[in-house]
Amino acid sequence: MFYQLVSFTFPDDIPNDTRSAFEDSLRSLPGKIPNLEDVRVIRAYDDVNVTGYVSVFRSEADYQSYLEHPEHAPIGTVADRVCSRIRRLILDDDRPSVLAPRQQDEQLSHSA
Repeated sequence: MFYQLVSFTFPDDIPNDTRSAFEDSLRSLPGKIPNLEDVRVIRAYDDVNVTGYVSVFRSEADYQSYLEHPEHAPIGTVADRVCSRIRRLILDDDRPSVLAPRQQDEQLSHSA
């Protein structure tokens, strides 16, 4: 499986209805974009300004087609307008890690 994790940080003064409308648009994508297996849209527990978005695909090719789909582009445009920071992480659990287990632990401790 192939995963995209996105952290959307919103400014302190964003109206809740604007943020909720953006989150709802993310939740609506599975019915509009083929090969998008699932999404989760979750407000962060430890940072009230962050919404997490997890999208799930069967393959990297499915992820690439998602990025190119016309329903995806408006989401990015709105995100750029309403978010103060956007961070992405791509995960592929079919690809073996190139780091030794101890190096993986070290990288995690540095990013926390």
